[in-house]
Amino acid sequence: MKIITLLFITLSAFTFREPAVSYKVDLKQSSVRWTGYYSFSFGEHTGTINLTKGELSMTSDQLTGGNFEIDMNSLQDTDMPANDGGNDLTEHLKGDDFFSTTKFPSALFEITKVEKVKDATANQPNYDITGTLTLKGIKNQLKFPASITSNGSTVKVQAKFKFDRTKWNVRYNSGRFFSDIGDGAISDAIGIELSLLATK
Repeated sequence: MKIITLLFITLSAFTFREPAVSYKVDLKQSSVRWTGYYSFSFGEHTGTINLTKGELSMTSDQLTGGNFEIDMNSLQDTDMPANDGGNDLTEHLKGDDFFSTTKFPSALFEITKVEKVKDATANQPNYDITGTLTLKGIKNQLKFPASITSNGSTVKVQAKFKFDRTKWNVRYNSGRFFSDIGDGAISDAIGIELSLLATK
C-alpha cells in the first residue's frame, strides 16, 4: 500500500508540473550597451551592439531558461563623432586586437540557472542569472544580478554588470599580460547594460 501511495504521489508530481512557456525577445525593444575603461585615467568609451535573436523560458511566472545571440559586427562606438575617432575605434574593436568579428561574427549567452535573491528590495536586482557566454569561440561561465518582471504576456530583464574580457582571449593592452604599457593600460573589465523585453 505504501509503495502504491508513493508511486501515485510521484506520478502526480510529473503530471501536474507546469510546462515552460517560451517568450520571444523583441529586438526593437531590447538593447545592449557596453563601456570600456582605462586603467590609470578617468577616460572611458561607450557604445552599442545589436541582438539578432533570443528567447526566454518561463515556468510558473519564474524565468527558468533562455538564450540570446549578439551580432558582433554591429559593435559601434557612440561616445565620439564617427569622423573624429569613432569609426577608427569601432574598426579597431572589430579587429584581431579585440573581438575578431570577421572570424567570430556572433556571440551567444545561454542561461543555465536562475536564482531568486532573498530579501531583494525595491528597485534592486531580484535574481542572479548564471549562464554560458560563447565569445570568440570560447565558452566561459558568467553570472550577474538582474531585475526580472513579468505580467503574463511580457517578460523584462534588466541587468548592469562587468565581465573580465581576458577570459575570452581579449588581451589588448591588458596590464596583466603586458607589463611595459604603463599608463596606456586598458581595464580588463567591460561594462554591460542589458535590457530585454520578450513577448509570448
